[in-house]
Amino acid sequence: MSETYFQKVRESVLGDVVHAMKGGRNEVLNKAAFTLGRHAHLAPALLDAAIVDLHGAAKQIGLNELEIKATIGSGFKRGGDNPKKLENSEAIPYTASEFDRLISKLASSDLLARDDETRNDKMKKARETWERSVPITRENKDAVRPALLYLNSRGLRASSATNIARFSPSVYDGPAIIFPAMNESGEVQGIQSVLLTPEGRKREHNGISKYSRGVMAGNVMRVGDGEAIILTEGPEDALSVRQSVRDEATVVCTFGKAGMSTYNVPRASDVTICADPDLNVDAVSDVLSGDGSTSVYVVRFNALGVDNVKDANDYLREVGETKLREALAVAKPVEQEVQEALEAERQWPTPFTWIDPKLIPARRWIYGNHYIRSNVSVLASAGGVGKTSMQIVEALAIATGKPLLGEEVREQCNVWVVNLEDPLEEMQRRLVAAMLHFNIAPEDVEGRLFLDAGRDMQIMFASQGRDGIEVHDELVDYMIRKIEQHKIGVTFIDPWVGANQINENDNVAMNAAVSAVRRVCDATDCSVGLVHHIRKTNGDEATVDSVRGAGSLIGAARAARVINKISQEDALKLGVSEQDSLGIFRVDDGKANLAPPAAHAVYRRMVGVQLPNGEYVGVATSFAMPDLFDGISSKDALAVQRAVGEAESNDEPYRSDVRAKNWIGVAVAKVLDLDLDKKHEKAKVRAVAKKWLENDVLRHSTWLSKRDGREVPVVVVGEWISREEAGL
Repeated sequence: MSETYFQKVRESVLGDVVHAMKGGRNEVLNKAAFTLGRHAHLAPALLDAAIVDLHGAAKQIGLNELEIKATIGSGFKRGGDNPKKLENSEAIPYTASEFDRLISKLASSDLLARDDETRNDKMKKARETWERSVPITRENKDAVRPALLYLNSRGLRASSATNIARFSPSVYDGPAIIFPAMNESGEVQGIQSVLLTPEGRKREHNGISKYSRGVMAGNVMRVGDGEAIILTEGPEDALSVRQSVRDEATVVCTFGKAGMSTYNVPRASDVTICADPDLNVDAVSDVLSGDGSTSVYVVRFNALGVDNVKDANDYLREVGETKLREALAVAKPVEQEVQEALEAERQWPTPFTWIDPKLIPARRWIYGNHYIRSNVSVLASAGGVGKTSMQIVEALAIATGKPLLGEEVREQCNVWVVNLEDPLEEMQRRLVAAMLHFNIAPEDVEGRLFLDAGRDMQIMFASQGRDGIEVHDELVDYMIRKIEQHKIGVTFIDPWVGANQINENDNVAMNAAVSAVRRVCDATDCSVGLVHHIRKTNGDEATVDSVRGAGSLIGAARAARVINKISQEDALKLGVSEQDSLGIFRVDDGKANLAPPAAHAVYRRMVGVQLPNGEYVGVATSFAMPDLFDGISSKDALAVQRAVGEAESNDEPYRSDVRAKNWIGVAVAKVLDLDLDKKHEKAKVRAVAKKWLENDVLRHSTWLSKRDGREVPVVVVGEWISREEAGL
């Protein structure tokens, strides 16, 4: 039970930090650390990982390393001083000395910084500011005028803030309205100041309009003393609710989302959450309900049908106190609200409505049938074959609009090449070599081609650890912004394994990682090409089923290609010269959901291009593999049959063994005018003879050799080709 409870707390605070807005990020992080500190004794084995995750969340929202460690250290210590005690739990809170040793251990592991300023010092400074400030009443309206103007702009009367908020004329060089954070005994532990102009409008100091001082985490602003409890995130919302319900409920401001999970709700309470649109009410409810005796209700003001409304104060200003009171009176049980939210997202099934086929837009292919707008493509092969070089040339083709490899560029657009395996210097070599080979000038790609590379480059769509799968939303959002900013149409990521830290055989993890990429595609209308590796094939040709890892990668792709290296021997058999037989590979359509498969095999060949520094760099080029039977007709096959038949009738049949003087290849070479002393022409003769033996133009047999005194394998005529078939 204890670890399960801790996990829910952990998920809740991480969500709070990730969604923290500028101006309140440190405060939210402090509250999150406070919450972990309160619950540290429930799951000691999970604590280090939870703090590591908290670091990661804080980095995502832009906090630096020093302030993260200091803030976590401060909040964690205060949380440990106020441990959460669960009924029916065997977990015992740390003693003061035990918790101090825990903090020392975490500090030595560089997970947090010890808080040198004591809790009491911070609270003392907050109390001093509070005590110097002026109560807000009608009687001293001239002295607190900026605060009254601010409240009025928020639809709030001065009486709503009387005995609750105060005013200071000098917080960060100007007036401010101040709200107290109190403990259960009503003692001020911290304050939140909203900075104001003399006219009652918000002002900023160092880019921030709200400042907190003292100890906010675990403390609240409590208004009223009713049996029911209404929770709000901000003090303005709390005053709005107070103004509407008066003394019928206790209104509690938790100063943010994280505070809702740290508030000590009395057992068997009725709690209503005034939820902002981004609040995870399910997670907060799990924590608030504790042992299950507390009933939790929720009001989402953005779902009440009034435009431009996010919270209770917005609703008050738009529709008034009576409507706000009514909305709170019909708050929904949290289970109902969660279910309705799910159903609102899933308006299925949808009736089909006929659409004129002429109005359906065509698929927006960018390059061949490989890259299509708003979709993921996969290119896979073994290492060192040429996939990276080929993709560089494809990138150049798309950026310039030139069919460099003989494939149609359907839309010229900007391209981003990301290589996570090779140093930037190596990628520059390959790119420049390709540009030299294809006569592409620098101005042809300027502003159209983007290149990032290096093993230290961090692009991580998802990671997987003992706590499950984490999708890195901050990276997804960053890529969306940059792709839109530079109007990029195609992005290549090479290799895919370098862009995630997951078990690639786990379909759930792979699906989460690829879904993150698809979010980029959907948001930017960009095509993303993922370069991946294949499993060892033990000499067999690679197919789409050879792609390494979980099948959900290929399932998510709209086009997939697989590269197979062509051995020199196989190239020679097809009549390729010995000089040209190296560096050839075949590119097969492994999956073409949105286009027909290629009618013919596509071949590429790596050629060496010399740079001015004398180095040779491989560049992928188009290559037309000759057909084995190019220039060979049925008439030629009949001529070989006649030569074989004549040899058999002369009792000197052609042999199967290539070492024999009268090997069958001699007859084939003579008819086809090929030179057996040339390696590639001899390889072609062997391949042609093998094929004719397979389709019964020729046939294997045996013959009693008088010289050898035994039967030997020979070649005889198979099914004769007619004169009509030979065109005679």
